[in-house]
Amino acid sequence: MRAWALLPFIVFGAACSAASNGSDPASGGGSFNPTTEPGTGSSGGSNGSSSGGGSDGGVPSGVLTAGAWDDNRNYDFFTSYLTANTTLAGAPPILQNDRDASHLLFAGSRAVKQRLDIAIVLDTTGSMGDEAAYLQSEFEHISSTIVGQYPNADLHWALVAYRDTAETDPGDAYVVESWDFTTDLSTFEGALDGLTEANGGDTPESPDIGLATMNSLSWRPDADVARIAFWVADAPHHDDKAAAMAQDFADSHQKDVHLYPVSASGADELLEITMRSGAQITGGRYLFLTDDSGVGDPHLVPSIPCYFVTKLGYAITRSVTIELSGIYSEPDAAEIIRTGGDPTSGQCVVGTGFVSVF
Repeated sequence: MRAWALLPFIVFGAACSAASNGSDPASGGGSFNPTTEPGTGSSGGSNGSSSGGGSDGGVPSGVLTAGAWDDNRNYDFFTSYLTANTTLAGAPPILQNDRDASHLLFAGSRAVKQRLDIAIVLDTTGSMGDEAAYLQSEFEHISSTIVGQYPNADLHWALVAYRDTAETDPGDAYVVESWDFTTDLSTFEGALDGLTEANGGDTPESPDIGLATMNSLSWRPDADVARIAFWVADAPHHDDKAAAMAQDFADSHQKDVHLYPVSASGADELLEITMRSGAQITGGRYLFLTDDSGVGDPHLVPSIPCYFVTKLGYAITRSVTIELSGIYSEPDAAEIIRTGGDPTSGQCVVGTGFVSVF
């Protein structure tokens, strides 16, 4: 684990299927205003424009778009989704009893929190290059925004970057690098800005090692601390690491670290089921980048029935607000760029069997 002194210096829901999403990506919509609390309806600047912060090579923040989905609040649908994917090779082997227990624990309101530990876990292989600069700029801006919105939350920041093992990518400079928690925002943002993407010749990478490293960070154990990890990736683990991924999720659950995976362009079905499983077990939510921003290669349309698209920055800050308040809230109407499926009054009817509340 690297010390900070050594430094040189990631809506809301998704579609039942591609066919069910009858709306084209919007060219207009709500904007992300870093000076207002999520849900106020205030906006500043036009959709897709930079609202300040995040300057990786001149790349603006406030551009990337995302949806989000909570499988604990849609558990019947999630169970059906898992049943339909029982033969998917490499899916993390998680017992149904453990999934049920997490659902009971996380489906409703939660305790109010006063302080924040936030870790960012990033895949830094070459395939992330189409969106990496935007993601780095986005998270630099988001971190500053969260500090501005919650100045009394005693924020601690950590960073984990991973690639792949030497056996599969022998040319990588590292498999994993990490920077433990710090209260110095400029140091955290400097580390984030200094990351580069390289190698990763095959599709699978080593998120199992990245997440294990994330779990070993110095998370504060106090009951008033909200512990959140945003894991951003475009590729799944190696099939033979499925059990290791399941163990990572179990360890996060034990530490009460809520995992918010963010799937980037190039994500496949294995990454979706893995990320959704991790979010469900740990009490987080599944976030996914969309094509609405026009940035990056095509994005996978997840197997979920309804969704709202907002700016990624708004989706993440809204997630932080939910974690601190303990109360679930829908996105403000002014922040919604478009919808997928047919959401009505916070619900989505799927066939005749499921009503999804998102």
